[in-house]
Amino acid sequence: MPESVRQDLPAARADDHLTLRTSADQLLVIRKAAELIGWTVTDYVLSAALDRAERDLYEHAAAQRATAPD
Repeated sequence: MPESVRQDLPAARADDHLTLRTSADQLLVIRKAAELIGWTVTDYVLSAALDRAERDLYEHAAAQRATAPD
């Protein structure tokens, strides 16, 4: 991801928490996938969420640049 998108993000704090609700089936799928690659559920979910967030931020920034007047 380009630095221009990431530099706008607030600094991470290791003591921040994110809570989410899942069904038993959803959690099972996530656990199996995390175990498959040797990650914790926390690391797996955080990685997936960050990947998606960074992609969305990049795409939004690109769309803004494309529609900005020269």
